Amino acid sequence: MKILVLGASGGTGRQVVEQALGHGHDVVAFVRDPATFGLRNERLTVIAGDVTDPVAIQTAVQGCDAVISTLGSRGERPVSVYSDGVANTIRAMTARGIRRLVVVSSSGVGANASQLSFAARAMRSLPGLRPVYEDMERMEGDVMLSDLDWTIVRPAALTDGPLTGIYRVVEGNMVPKGSKISRADVAALLLKCAQGGLYVRRAVAVAY
Repeated sequence: MKILVLGASGGTGRQVVEQALGHGHDVVAFVRDPATFGLRNERLTVIAGDVTDPVAIQTAVQGCDAVISTLGSRGERPVSVYSDGVANTIRAMTARGIRRLVVVSSSGVGANASQLSFAARAMRSLPGLRPVYEDMERMEGDVMLSDLDWTIVRPAALTDGPLTGIYRVVEGNMVPKGSKISRADVAALLLKCAQGGLYVRRAVAVAY
């Protein structure tokens, strides 16, 4: 299959691209600066663009079977890359008749304060992180209201650890007592979802 990866130059996005190529898929990597991406493969197409540009997204999704969003904030204020980028993606996919969308969010998104640990509440209240979580909330709302075959994946704190294939997935906002997960294992779950009917129209959390 042909998979579009948004945010492909980030830590998780790069793992998705490498693993998808390893599984024999064709991959379209959507990045801001191809010069810094570095990966080369005969089944890899690298497209430069900004997810907030609807025309760029329309071009990138053409001919794809599924889209995986691993978008991340780079410190811009106000934060809108998640909601704007995914809203543009939903419109482009709908116009092109592409159904499968898998989106990375974060553990705890969608939960009310009483469901969060003290540490999680403190982290989310930090001035630098509050706008990020708020925009993820907006993004998730747009995804859930769409008519696509979507899956939202909410990972715990991301690490650069190895691919283990051993992790817990639960429907909901967070994995009980799950504090971390490697980007490699998150990427593996994203691909499993994109390749088939796993967790369609469900929001799931993942952690060790």
